[in-house]
Amino acid sequence: MINLFLIITLFVIQSVFASPLSDGALRLIQVGNEISSRDVVLRGQSLLLKGAFDLNDIDALYESSKQVREGNDLMEYPPLEREANEILIKLVKQSYDPALYDYGLYLLDGKGGFVRNEFLALNLFEESFKVHGNADSAFIAAVIRNESLVPGTKKPQRIDELLTFAILNKVKGAQEYQDEHVKSGYWRSLSVSNWKDWLLDQ
Repeated sequence: MINLFLIITLFVIQSVFASPLSDGALRLIQVGNEISSRDVVLRGQSLLLKGAFDLNDIDALYESSKQVREGNDLMEYPPLEREANEILIKLVKQSYDPALYDYGLYLLDGKGGFVRNEFLALNLFEESFKVHGNADSAFIAAVIRNESLVPGTKKPQRIDELLTFAILNKVKGAQEYQDEHVKSGYWRSLSVSNWKDWLLDQ
């Protein structure tokens, strides 16, 4: 298992998160990729390994799961979707919020090597909201509940709670959804074919 983590961490190419050591490592990796220097990338990867394993930097492991999915042309690393998903799911089991959110989107879209599962996605988004106060997750959970055909899922009070939290936290699209899809007096689906793309467009 340690070897798997080592391989995956080496794929990280760029990102920014809270850990100072990991942030510095990722900057080195980013610069190394920009100037096509394998040595600089390797220096950054060594720092990242220190953060991920010696300091138990969970952000570094999360970023690794994201970036291993893409691979790295300079280092000649191919994309490894299955390995990335193994790390992602381990982080989900630790209730790591960015992983909960990403996994939920993959399940909603049926992408990234995951089969579409709206009900499991709803559970992940609601955990993200309840445990971490993630307003984006609250909005998506409200949409799933409002549009689901599963008996017992469409609970008006719960939907209102989720949407209100999202609106108060200025989540893009939340107020419009409440006005046009919940309080308009008639039902119509948001009809999102790809949630990741839809969210980026808001």
